Amino acid sequence: MSAEVISRNKSYIMGTRLPFVSASVLPAILGSVWSWVYGSEFYLLNALLGVFGVCFLHLGANTLNDYFDWEESDKINRFVTPFSGGSRSRLENILTRKTFLYMSVIFFILAFAAGILLIIMDRPLVLLIGTLGGLCGILYSMKPFSFQSRGLGELIIFLAFGPLITLGTGYINSGVFRPEYFLIGIPNGIVVANILWINEFPDYEADKNAGKRNLVVRMGTANARLVYLALEMLFYVFVVLLDYLKLYPVSALIILLSIPIAMKTSKLMWKNHNDPVAIIPAQAGTIKFQMITAVLTIISFIIDKFI
Repeated sequence: MSAEVISRNKSYIMGTRLPFVSASVLPAILGSVWSWVYGSEFYLLNALLGVFGVCFLHLGANTLNDYFDWEESDKINRFVTPFSGGSRSRLENILTRKTFLYMSVIFFILAFAAGILLIIMDRPLVLLIGTLGGLCGILYSMKPFSFQSRGLGELIIFLAFGPLITLGTGYINSGVFRPEYFLIGIPNGIVVANILWINEFPDYEADKNAGKRNLVVRMGTANARLVYLALEMLFYVFVVLLDYLKLYPVSALIILLSIPIAMKTSKLMWKNHNDPVAIIPAQAGTIKFQMITAVLTIISFIIDKFI
């Protein structure tokens, strides 16, 4: 296989931002494991289809976002990082803008196919929750809606990567919608919203010049630092609250062991909020924080089942 072919294959993976699907796949697994531990019924095939469906929706949203940003903020972004700034600067000599549109359509079709299988398996309302998730991904970027440019993107991301996912996977496994399924996804939604939040710091200049009026652009990075800290603290408030409500087991308090990571990342963010290069470790730390806390939550559910 030639180096050119290898480069092109790798470019597809880079274009989908596949390594970052932990933001959606882990809460999908979380919702499924919660149903397995505390629900009256659990169907492994349903759970797998749900996780794959969520993954495909996420990949579809990623590639669609790059398609719409390709000639706008990505085109003028001088400070692309491994975690923000889009794919144009790294892939424009290998993949075309239309390729991202084609990939997005394929991923949304795959998500729809997973949904059809679940409908056949007596989960008809999965179409409702899947459509909501799909619309969040599409309208986040697509004009004239472009929630990301209207100061609504952060809220959409919170819902789409937290409560909506766990509500959907809970329904897929149990066949009913329960408020518990929505509530257990709130902490992950907060953390993923914070990933978006810090990723908007190095994009501040490009977003502002491209007319993307997200909340960080409206507030400025100096003021936006306070929101990042508030979201970090709110995450722990909800972990303790869900533990108090017995929706999380006592063992879920092991999540508090992540506080040093949160403090280190927050310190880096605070110091380097206006430095697109120096803030990269804080971006990486926020993603690491999401992965660790989601895994710890899942482990706590499993511990509670067997102890």
